[in-house]
Amino acid sequence: MNFMLMFDEMALALIAVMILLLDFSTGKKKLIPYFYAAASAALAVIIFLNRKEGVLFSGAYVYDGIAWFSKIVFLLGSSLCALMSAETARVKPKYAGAYYMLLAASTLGMMFLASSRELITMYVGLELATISLYALAAFYKDDDRSHEAGIKYLILGAASSGLLLYGISLVYGVTRTTYLDQILFFTSAGVMEPVFIIGVILVLLGSAFKLSAVPMHVWTPDVYTGAPTPVTAFISVASKAAGFIFIVRIFSYGLINAVYVWVPIMAVMAALTMTIGNLIAIPQKNMKRLIAYSSISQAGYILVGFVGASVVGVSSVLFYLLAYTLTNIAVFAAIAAVYRSTGSDEIEDYAGLARRNPMLSLVFMLGLLSLAGIPPLAGFVGKFYLFYAAMQKGYLWLVILAALNSTVSLYYYLMVLKQVYIRESKPGALKVDVPLSIKIVLVATILSILAIGILPGYFIDTTTDIAQKLYM
Repeated sequence: MNFMLMFDEMALALIAVMILLLDFSTGKKKLIPYFYAAASAALAVIIFLNRKEGVLFSGAYVYDGIAWFSKIVFLLGSSLCALMSAETARVKPKYAGAYYMLLAASTLGMMFLASSRELITMYVGLELATISLYALAAFYKDDDRSHEAGIKYLILGAASSGLLLYGISLVYGVTRTTYLDQILFFTSAGVMEPVFIIGVILVLLGSAFKLSAVPMHVWTPDVYTGAPTPVTAFISVASKAAGFIFIVRIFSYGLINAVYVWVPIMAVMAALTMTIGNLIAIPQKNMKRLIAYSSISQAGYILVGFVGASVVGVSSVLFYLLAYTLTNIAVFAAIAAVYRSTGSDEIEDYAGLARRNPMLSLVFMLGLLSLAGIPPLAGFVGKFYLFYAAMQKGYLWLVILAALNSTVSLYYYLMVLKQVYIRESKPGALKVDVPLSIKIVLVATILSILAIGILPGYFIDTTTDIAQKLYM
């Protein structure tokens, strides 16, 4: 067996061990976030430059295009969030090692998930990623909102995991296998028992929790609001990306012959997720809570592209996950910088931000407009690609609804920008200072968003090639 296929996971595990050694051996705890950010970014570059393919453990572990692309996205998200944490997360020095170790462990679980093609292995990877996030959400020991976020995330996450595992057990009970290629062979006959159909539906509902999709979305606003802002950023991008890679593996490959079961449900789920997320975002007064509902609606847009599970659909989902990861991290980096200076996440405290820090306001504006799908930003190309994929499969009604929802989302993003650029600052409002680590995150993400939006060809070609090989 070529165990070098698992080099990426072994390297990240080694980085996690080195974090603990640094924590025990040095008094300079502030070096830990920079070490992890640099090491994980370097690992992402190594993976990008050394694309490989292969199979281990009788097909349970596979290194293919999806695994390669996903690991880069996970590591980039983790690296940027670690860098964001360096100056904005209130982590006591004695807990610094634990904080970044949990961040690395969550990323490691996502990476194992990306390479898994067997249901139990996928489940273990997904839970490793999620359990670490429960602890990170509740990391502020002196903050009741952080405790509430962790508890709600844990309880609802346990319930969704129960649904997911029960669905997996029903699928196994009918097919007598947990390997996706064997499930694909079993379903090729076209005759499916009612128990199998119920199992597929339960797997879809359990997966919806990871995506913040309706009806499994109720945890999102409270967890986003209470968790440390860098952790919220990581949950909103990397965890969501892992959830979508999970359903790509299962539904676009193992259960592709059962599209008549899950595609109608997913189409309805996409419609509800977009609409509910956007409508409830409108009256929000807290910035993190508004972005939470925005994140719910974004999950709906991605599901629009996923319905039908075509090559274009999978390609559009992968492309949008990259664009969304960079965009949302840019937005949360700006939110973290404002909170660091003002101690508030209330939207009214963003009044006059453009005069207190023009460059931060510009980056924040570009991030929000990218989420809204305004050209020439990455979010526009991503949404256009998702809607095109749904159109190819004949879901015109869903595309029209998605376009209307995009218009609604633009309204509440512009209401925030109205505070930033038009409203006057409150008396005594201080200038917002941005630390160097946040400046690096903001510059890196915004330049990437512009590059992907203006020159998307390479990224679309790459994700299309990955999607085509999934069906070969």
